[in-house]
Amino acid sequence: MATLNPVSLLQRAGVFSTIPAAVARTAGALHLARTTLAREPAPVAPSPADVVHVIGAARLLRYRRHREAPVGVVKAPILLSPSLINRLYVLDLKAGLSVVEQLLKAGHPVYGIDWGDPGEAERGVNFEGFVQRLADFLATACDDAAVETMTVLGHCLGGTMAAALAATRPIHLQSLVLLTAPLTFHDDSLLSAWSRAPFVDPRDLTRLVGHVPAWITQPTFQALKPMGQTTKALRLWQSLGNPTFLEFFRCLETWINDNVAIPDAFFEDLISQLYRNDALNLGTLRFKDGPVILEDITVPTLTIAASDDHIVQPSSAVTPTRRFASVVNVAEVIDGGHIGVVVGSVARRRLWPLLLSWLDEHGGVASAVASTMTPPSTSAH
Repeated sequence: MATLNPVSLLQRAGVFSTIPAAVARTAGALHLARTTLAREPAPVAPSPADVVHVIGAARLLRYRRHREAPVGVVKAPILLSPSLINRLYVLDLKAGLSVVEQLLKAGHPVYGIDWGDPGEAERGVNFEGFVQRLADFLATACDDAAVETMTVLGHCLGGTMAAALAATRPIHLQSLVLLTAPLTFHDDSLLSAWSRAPFVDPRDLTRLVGHVPAWITQPTFQALKPMGQTTKALRLWQSLGNPTFLEFFRCLETWINDNVAIPDAFFEDLISQLYRNDALNLGTLRFKDGPVILEDITVPTLTIAASDDHIVQPSSAVTPTRRFASVVNVAEVIDGGHIGVVVGSVARRRLWPLLLSWLDEHGGVASAVASTMTPPSTSAH
């Protein structure tokens, strides 16, 4: 009978891997506790930007040219339109995991709308009013970049607004990228069911609280995935020994908890017109100048949906786009969830190449803004 080697037995029992892993987890937990207690800010929104224009609480940002951008190359510009509910910097989460950074490195001038925290200037501004603000920001960005038109990337509800803009006021729009953007609001999701529930009157809520605060909306989104917090805690425990993951975790948690109130009249339209009446999809949504008809969208369009999106189902993002009149009308469904397709590893593999390829083919003329231009003194950071 062969003699058992004690070292081999300990190795098979996992002693040599368990102890270092436990030490690494402990160090990670202490680091996370220290940064939390010290309120050390997470390294989010790393791309410096300058304020170009302000409307109410919202600011138009021009991101500064990246030091790694190709010398002497200025490609087609792009405007990022995020959701009103979340902060812009999900598209610029952290260095090495930023849509903004990748676009800048490729030589594209990048503009972004920071919708800000709604205040007095946003009272009574409905869905059409915010689409008009998007149109104004697009016109300003085009003027600043010395181009006639540019591509707009609309994320989530920012994409819903961008689609409405493309259907009604496309004068400065070169092409359209819709990223997990709902166009029909009648689907099988829990969010759709809750938003269409007859016992909630959005006007009663806005009369009571004004702009709808995050302490009302955030628990709703968390409840959409009942096991989400448990899964998050388990993943954190398993990855406490990974410094790269911990930094990503801190950045993502910062963004998730950096919530924005929903402007009062926009919220009323969101629930009553979009969710309950499915007005954008059915063509019954009306602006002052007439109806908003998806069939009137003619600009080249790239639609990107997430296969496991629990907020915007892929069918809600993709199916209505088949009615666009665009000659170039591409739809891609990427593996992942609503946030993961933007900040996860799938963003590197699928999202970034899709965006860069799209801009090269359909982004229009390059910006005339020189790479050596002196930025304004007003900085966003």
